[in-house]
Amino acid sequence: MARLSDLIKQGKIPEKNDKSVQDERDQIRIRELAELKTKKEAVVEEKKEPAKVEEEYFPSESGVKKEEKKAAAGLEDLEFPSESKAKAVESVPYKVYGKPLFPGEIESLPTEAGMIICEEERKEKVLVDIYDELYEFLVEIINAARTDQKFSINKGVELIAKIIDTPDAMENLYRKAIYRKDFKYDSRVHGINVAIFAIKIGEGLGYKRDQLVELGIAALIHDIGMCKISDEVVNKEGVLTNEEYALIKKHPQFGYNIVLNAMGEKYKWLAEVISQEQEREGGQGYPRGLQGKEIHEYAKVIGLVDVYEALSHPRPQRKRFLPYEATKVIVNSSKNMFPQKLIKVLLTKLSCFPIGSYVVLNSKAIGKVVETNEASPLRPVIEMLYDSMGKKLAEKKIVKLQDTPLLYIIDSVFEEDLPK
Repeated sequence: MARLSDLIKQGKIPEKNDKSVQDERDQIRIRELAELKTKKEAVVEEKKEPAKVEEEYFPSESGVKKEEKKAAAGLEDLEFPSESKAKAVESVPYKVYGKPLFPGEIESLPTEAGMIICEEERKEKVLVDIYDELYEFLVEIINAARTDQKFSINKGVELIAKIIDTPDAMENLYRKAIYRKDFKYDSRVHGINVAIFAIKIGEGLGYKRDQLVELGIAALIHDIGMCKISDEVVNKEGVLTNEEYALIKKHPQFGYNIVLNAMGEKYKWLAEVISQEQEREGGQGYPRGLQGKEIHEYAKVIGLVDVYEALSHPRPQRKRFLPYEATKVIVNSSKNMFPQKLIKVLLTKLSCFPIGSYVVLNSKAIGKVVETNEASPLRPVIEMLYDSMGKKLAEKKIVKLQDTPLLYIIDSVFEEDLPK
């Protein structure tokens, strides 16, 4: 007698009244029922483990209905949940980006845009952590220097290297250093900002990684000698007396002595750079009146960005300058103070109009810088935000100033001063 399966393969459909065929069908049903029973028992065994999840993670009976919890724990439905099943799904502990989400913290599956935002937030946290660690490092070594104790700069070197090796870190830290709204003058914050600016200049000069690390650590602690001067003089509002100014002019030499005493002859190069950061190209600086090639190039870079940082942040006796204004002041008053090579790099790397800054065009329209142009630093790419009457534009408009000679920037503006 032919098997039912063989008949089907041959395309022969058996008659309903064929008793032998019916008997074979009954046999198949019996086998299928037995297999289903076995599978059901296996599923029950598999569901025992998720039941533990219910006991550990799900809320009390008042939070979610018991039958809804069981459905969620057993993962009986693989389809996306309907509205009626929302509570059950909210009870399942998920992991998004490795972070467990417990009841009440459920998030939707990450979209591409969501993943980008999460990655940007992660990068921002890394940068904030680096900035905070640099601050703590400076607090530690300054406290040691005040009491003539030895200290190590290894942690600072490690953090500077981390900045250099982290993609996009320099641009993000530069914007943070320039546009901090909550800025309050602090010598440690000043040191961090000078280090960030100095590394950008070093990049413009084509320095190798090791040179950038050396320049960065020297810039970070360039003012360490100030710890030997009283806070009353350092933070004094108004004009310094001749005696007070004479004391301030000694801080480079104080710094030289601190570094040598704390770290020895191995770091004499660092002590020399710190002692020269106030010297100027034409011999106008202090404490020794060095000029030209007598001054270490690291010291020249630090001296330049030290002025830029001081101008672009408020001091007790004056308000801060915008990057455009700070650069303009340096260019107009730098006669024989800084090498022209460094001034040129300042204009390209510490842009007059950094990405994220707001500018006013000769048409009175206002826009936001979205891309800089090193070949033509005064003509960046602008996203227009307000028209000449101060009315916010409804549609996005990008203007490349390099391609529009009739338009040019006449001023910068802080975000808080934009039209309301």
